[in-house]
Amino acid sequence: MGDGTKLVTDVYRPSGDGPWPTLVFRVRGSLSAGFITHVLMLNPFLAVERGYAVVIQQVRGRGLSGGEWNPFFNEGSDGADCVRWVLDQPWCDGRIGTYGTAYSAYSALQLVAQGFDEVKACTVLGTNANPYDNWVYTADCFELGWNVYWAYMLGIESIGRLDCTEEERAQIKSDLSQAIIDLPDVVGRLPIDAHPELRNGISPCYEDWLRHSSYDEYWDAINIIKEAPQISAPILSIVGWHDNFLKSHLDMYHQITSVGAEPGRSNHRMVVGPWEHASYVNPFSTSSNGVWEFGLEASSGVGLSGSLVLDWMDRWVKEETGEETGGVRYWQMGENCWNEVGAWPPAGTETSWYLSSEGGEAASRNEGELVLQAPQQQDADTFDYDPADPTPTVGGKILMPFIQLAGVYDQTSVEQRSDVACYTSPILTEPVAVSGPVKCVLWVSSSALETDFTAKLLDVEPDGIAANLADGIIRLSRAFPDGPLEPDTVREVEIDLWDLGHTFLPGHQIRLEVASANFPRFDRNLNVIAESGPPSLDDAVVASQVIYHDESRPSRLVFTVADR
Repeated sequence: MGDGTKLVTDVYRPSGDGPWPTLVFRVRGSLSAGFITHVLMLNPFLAVERGYAVVIQQVRGRGLSGGEWNPFFNEGSDGADCVRWVLDQPWCDGRIGTYGTAYSAYSALQLVAQGFDEVKACTVLGTNANPYDNWVYTADCFELGWNVYWAYMLGIESIGRLDCTEEERAQIKSDLSQAIIDLPDVVGRLPIDAHPELRNGISPCYEDWLRHSSYDEYWDAINIIKEAPQISAPILSIVGWHDNFLKSHLDMYHQITSVGAEPGRSNHRMVVGPWEHASYVNPFSTSSNGVWEFGLEASSGVGLSGSLVLDWMDRWVKEETGEETGGVRYWQMGENCWNEVGAWPPAGTETSWYLSSEGGEAASRNEGELVLQAPQQQDADTFDYDPADPTPTVGGKILMPFIQLAGVYDQTSVEQRSDVACYTSPILTEPVAVSGPVKCVLWVSSSALETDFTAKLLDVEPDGIAANLADGIIRLSRAFPDGPLEPDTVREVEIDLWDLGHTFLPGHQIRLEVASANFPRFDRNLNVIAESGPPSLDDAVVASQVIYHDESRPSRLVFTVADR
């Protein structure tokens, strides 16, 4: 690197003298792991057979590479130094592509954001371009389960680098290993910074993330989304409907296709399958997601991504064809088929389903309804949210191994709780094809000064299974940053449930769940405004929540029904 730090780098080359176009893969994990080098997106030997040299580099401060590990902050400058080094090698013909998944994909995006004309193309899978939004925080709420898991795993990777005695190192390893085994309990600790195993240089990023709980200069320095105007390399973006990084791929798509540089702006390509994050980093091809099986046409894994990466590199690095390659290919769940559109979202009609019930605890008893006309005058629905017993996460867009599996699961156990209000449509007689953004607009009040509201969209199957499709959260202190409102103040909030491609089939029902926690995916709101530092359970209060649905306060589920 430019500062003299050495990063461990493997080079795969075809036989002969070359030179060859070169692919760069900068990884956080160990180069000795077959999973890292051969399963994450692309087996380098397949690229060599196609006539590419492949460079796989361990990022700064990880594995055997030198330097200090600071997640996200060195990948731009180190990526630029890596490109300069590759271009100086006699086996590189001056044409470079880059690829990656998760953190290595962030490294790839940082590399293309450096503005090298020689970097011709990029392929990323299940990643983030703005670590504040949809990596560490989502909707300004801390992604607790994912961050705790990742911080502890990063700590395990750091043990060998600590300046300590072997006895101390063994104790640190024992403590971290036990915490990972106990992660379902560890993730529930309060205050949320109560993780002594991560201190003393073991995983300092966790406390950094908590200190920077709002978007500030810390996050701005590593936000690639704002660099879109100088990103000219065409990007192939692969993600799944239940990937925890789905929102980031959509944000990147909209930004680059609107303000990116050519040819990348017109040739940004997105593929959205029916997967969750771990399904396509599996060494075995899989077409299932939770309790749903989609069939061989929806298979994921390196068998899918490897060919997509190489075909993309052939088009843009080797420039073997002149065809335009933009647009979006997406799996329409329910119908279980691939669709192709020139731009996302597809053309359609915005549709609202309005919340309706007899009021009181009716919705908590699963008696709420979704109707196509706003009700005129109705009593509001109520439920109590107790932070000591938060509404649990069951599947969904999560990545928290050792804690819980991601994807589609039956939510009926959650719906039996008194702190969940359910609203269900009549049994459908015609298909309803949702393709595009989904949001929930609620009129609410709370007895607490600070609290959360969550929303979850489900497909209720004829056998009664309530399958989760999309969800979102809003924190009132972030939605109304000018200061706390008085308790019981009625306000309108909009919850982003992200985008979706799913068809509700005849015989099925549409359901909306409203609650005030999705734990441990997100940190639970203790219904108090902390004076200094994260609050503890002793500070928590029970909040009485109210959902209004009448002519003047039309709470509703909103999505786009695609034109057929």
